[in-house]
Amino acid sequence: MDDEKETKKKLLECAMNEFSEKGYMKASLRNICKEAGVTTGALYFFFKDKENLFGSLVADTLNGLNEIIENHFIEEAVATEALAGGDMSIAALAEAQGFEDDMAIARSVVRYLFEHKEVIELLLTKSQGSCYEHIADAMVDKVEEHYTRMYIAMKGYKSKKELTKEDKFIIHWMSHDQIEIFIHLATHCKNVKEGEKQMENMMAYMIGGWYGVINRK
Repeated sequence: MDDEKETKKKLLECAMNEFSEKGYMKASLRNICKEAGVTTGALYFFFKDKENLFGSLVADTLNGLNEIIENHFIEEAVATEALAGGDMSIAALAEAQGFEDDMAIARSVVRYLFEHKEVIELLLTKSQGSCYEHIADAMVDKVEEHYTRMYIAMKGYKSKKELTKEDKFIIHWMSHDQIEIFIHLATHCKNVKEGEKQMENMMAYMIGGWYGVINRK
């Protein structure tokens, strides 16, 4: 049993090196096995195929990131529902979802990205050809769904049907912008300290822009 754990661990370490260096499409399972000192049969004992091997490297990190985001969305949804029900004004919502609260969740995301920087870079830059290659677009879709619900409530609309073409365009753009901010930080900042510092300006921009759009007649 210990030997199996060590073999699997070695395969994952060698796979991380291979995928990081060559990307998903050009990575060779034969090279991974050679570096790990095992046969291809040993690899297939632990992993169904190349994509399953790649997923074993990134899935836990991705699930953890999704959990942080989902928990934040749940908290925002409670306040947004209060707004939609007439129990809270936009000003009160803005105060409830203050800058410090938004910064706190933003910092937690930035810290998570840097804690798992090697895996995040693998997802963002080396996953082409795998089922993870459109992960950024999937995150945009998740944010857009949440932003749409918030936008409807904050604009005082009764349903999604009242959204205009212009509304949908700006919601989609803001969703992309939100994800691009975190991608930019993860790929351009040298360390978590720099990432957190830059995030303050970016969050000020995002929050100001959001309420600017909401309050625009």
